[in-house]
Amino acid sequence: MVKIQTTRFGEVEVSSSSILRMDAGVLGFEQCKRYVLLEDKPESPLKWLQAVEDPELAFIVINPMEFVPDYGMELSDEDAESLGLSAPEEAVVLTTVTVDQRAKEVTTNLVGPIVVNSRTLAAKQVVLQDERYGTKHVIGKSTEADAVLETSRAA
Repeated sequence: MVKIQTTRFGEVEVSSSSILRMDAGVLGFEQCKRYVLLEDKPESPLKWLQAVEDPELAFIVINPMEFVPDYGMELSDEDAESLGLSAPEEAVVLTTVTVDQRAKEVTTNLVGPIVVNSRTLAAKQVVLQDERYGTKHVIGKSTEADAVLETSRAA
């Protein structure tokens, strides 16, 4: 077990075998290479991708298929190889969530998903070249935005 400090959840203890390894980091945050997925609330589709190295760095993430059922992505052979994926079902796809307080919208970035090898926990943010998707795909409005904001403030 490993203890990590977080600004949202305080000190949390996680299994060292649950730490995701992102050799390239998240775009814009390349210095952090290790993350854990933390539950916000049981049964919530929202999770927190918490950096192990930085207590303040955490991203709200979702399984995009729960909100965009027809979301489909093609992973390049190079990306699949770098993640060590031997079968498509080994891949877990997460997308980051943003809450726009002014527009009262909750959006997700469908262009830059984070792909995790569920077997090895190697992870990588990939950039898709698919014009069907945007970086701010609306997944919720008004009350959902308030609920996400309340969660992130309370944590």
